[in-house]
Amino acid sequence: MITFIAKLTVKPENSTAFEALMSHVTELTLAREPGVAYYAWSKGVDEPDTYLVVEVYEDVAAQAAHMQTAWVKESLPKSAALIEGKPEIRQYVTPGAEPVRQRMF
Repeated sequence: MITFIAKLTVKPENSTAFEALMSHVTELTLAREPGVAYYAWSKGVDEPDTYLVVEVYEDVAAQAAHMQTAWVKESLPKSAALIEGKPEIRQYVTPGAEPVRQRMF
């Protein structure tokens, strides 16, 4: 398994648009991508402008397939315009699993 945890700061005036975009991507991802074991996002309680996105893929091929979907390709430039700076992205793998070498941002 490959897990990505992304921490993003969303401009306060963009929170509604960001949440709608993430809900859309999450819905399509979970409904149409069998190689995705988990995909969810959450908003900070103490830091309401901070969001976490957690993505868990069965393998490198599942993550690559996710990145090629129309909804991800469309959402990346939209989300980049809604956040401040670059997301902080960390990757974790189950021991023995191959990590993803090509990064999103």
